[in-house]
Amino acid sequence: MATKTDSKKKSKTKKIKPKLEPGENSIHVRGYRLLHKRIDFMYPKFRKLEQKLLVAGIPVPYEVYVCGMTYVSLIAGIVGLVIGIVIASLINVNPEAFKYVLPIGLAFAAFQATFGIMYIMPGFTASGRTKKITEEMPYFMGYMATLSSSGLVLEGIFKEISKEGTKEEIVRMCQTISRDVDMFGMDIVTALKRGIEVSPSELWKELLEGLVSTVQSGGNLSVYFTATAQVQMQEKKLILQKMTNNLGVVAEMYTILLVVFPLMSIIMLAIMALMTPSFMGFDTVTMMQLITYLLVPIFGIMLLVMMDGMVPKR
Repeated sequence: MATKTDSKKKSKTKKIKPKLEPGENSIHVRGYRLLHKRIDFMYPKFRKLEQKLLVAGIPVPYEVYVCGMTYVSLIAGIVGLVIGIVIASLINVNPEAFKYVLPIGLAFAAFQATFGIMYIMPGFTASGRTKKITEEMPYFMGYMATLSSSGLVLEGIFKEISKEGTKEEIVRMCQTISRDVDMFGMDIVTALKRGIEVSPSELWKELLEGLVSTVQSGGNLSVYFTATAQVQMQEKKLILQKMTNNLGVVAEMYTILLVVFPLMSIIMLAIMALMTPSFMGFDTVTMMQLITYLLVPIFGIMLLVMMDGMVPKR
């Protein structure tokens, strides 16, 4: 009986597999395991990237990100080398030495392009966060003023906003401050100063700096939040007014490029076709087709892109 029970226990233990921690097999961690000691000379050269990672909110340590950046770039270089070899073997090129230069050139270009893209990616991420925070500030400032007027202390205000089940950037920033206070044992002033260091938005930095000054001087938080909310709403109104004026300009461009220009062009080409069959080396019918099927869609896409950049997402 003992042997049976032992065999059952062994069979059960064999089925149990160790669980991997989240992110343990990520591309950055793999690169860190493989390249950490081999590329340690690169760490002092990219120190500016450390602050960019903090501001961008990328939860990857600096050394791990550099290793992952190098690891992915090496993979891209190998892929470029293989593609270059395949292209050189399929295409007859002269001189013969170009067959050897092409794979090396593609590998080098792929490595440099991937490394450069991953290097500037935190900057683009931080810019996107800044834009979102700017759009969210007027609404959350009013919410903060309401919470402060209801009697909540500063820690309670950030904790209440951090409970929001949304993906707004301000909610994420408030979650970071609440985490520093509750889990790391920081006082609220130290947590606010830490939030200033990692904030991508100047508006959010100004808000936190004002909160630090108000708390240290014993000022009224409710008055500060209310005044800041009013200023943010006024700035929001000015931005919306400017956007409305810009949309009016776009509407005029739409009328000219997509209504007046096609009609006038077709009429002019139809009249010219009675006098000469060609214009600037093109047949008049071909010119009409180019305007209808090429220029008008291009102008339409341009205007759509312009309007998408002008209109706020919320």
